[in-house]
Amino acid sequence: MELAEPFAMSQPAISKHLKVLERAGLISRGRDAQRRPRRLEAEPLAEATQWLESYREFWEARFQQLDAVLHDLKARNLQDKKQDIENLKNQPTTRNQKHRSTKR
Repeated sequence: MELAEPFAMSQPAISKHLKVLERAGLISRGRDAQRRPRRLEAEPLAEATQWLESYREFWEARFQQLDAVLHDLKARNLQDKKQDIENLKNQPTTRNQKHRSTKR
């Protein structure tokens, strides 16, 4: 009963959660007269943490590669825009083009 107090859950819901954790080998249950104390099993949690860490490292490397690609794309896009602006500045205006064609 005291285990359910800090949570917005019923005692049966807490019991169901504990059974799932016990079946997964993450906790173990003892016996002390009427009480059934639970103990956290560290080894399976350490194995899960190690497995997750390998994936975290894998994805961290991939995200760093993605950041580099996105940075390069941004730099190229900015360079292309600057080049487009330069090209526009160097093009004659429409009025000048008509004037030149009539002089010939």
